[in-house]
Amino acid sequence: MNFLKDIISRGIFLLISGLIVYILTSKLGFEHKEYNFNDPRKSGLHAFAAVFISIFLITLIIFFVNYTGKSNTDIQTSVTYNFSTVLSNALLYLIIISPILLTKKFFKQSWASTGVSRHNLKKSIGIGTISGIIFIILSLFYMNINVDKVITHLNIGHFWALLNCAVIGFSEEFIFRGYLQTRLIAWMGKNKGWMTASALMALMHLPQRIFIGKMTLTETLTSMFGLVFFSLFLGYMMIKTENVTAPSIFHALYDWGYTLV
Repeated sequence: MNFLKDIISRGIFLLISGLIVYILTSKLGFEHKEYNFNDPRKSGLHAFAAVFISIFLITLIIFFVNYTGKSNTDIQTSVTYNFSTVLSNALLYLIIISPILLTKKFFKQSWASTGVSRHNLKKSIGIGTISGIIFIILSLFYMNINVDKVITHLNIGHFWALLNCAVIGFSEEFIFRGYLQTRLIAWMGKNKGWMTASALMALMHLPQRIFIGKMTLTETLTSMFGLVFFSLFLGYMMIKTENVTAPSIFHALYDWGYTLV
């Protein structure tokens, strides 16, 4: 019951964060130009293929981690974070996103088409940071953890943990929001593209939940539901800002919150 309660509480906090994103993007006057591709269907199919290869690589890595008993490729409070941890995860995620980078280069697609640009950049940084910090504070209050105490106990390990979460956050958002969602929306329309990309991101985490998290079937299904909701929020953030920076920062802070407790 506690597991389900935590999922529901995070869902409520995401709804609050979503409201904050809606208000800020409405008040700050974001410029919207949408993403256009010469052949949306072909671009969408190429994105599907590249992302499925990335998911396959992630699954292989998780199987390897599970087999060797080393599990520092996801967010865990027992991990000691340092430069080596960040570097190893950066290299792993470089391998994971390589199918996206190669596909982008082969078809001569711009960085701007993946949400990596100066378009709404400063405002996106602000929205990602503000909503992420508010989410952490809400989570700490929910767990009856004193925020001031958390701040006073911050150390160099938390700095490395934040960098590690930034690597994970940007990599996953680049794959699913910057690359996949933009193309699926151009091909399928906003709602279908948004929901499909969100479901695929949740699917990517399924092996981790089963083999590393050692979750029961009920816990896995509940967790996947929560992941879809989380992914939908990140996708909404991408739609409102049209810059991958905002969901990347929120994702990083969301994961970093687990290292603070």
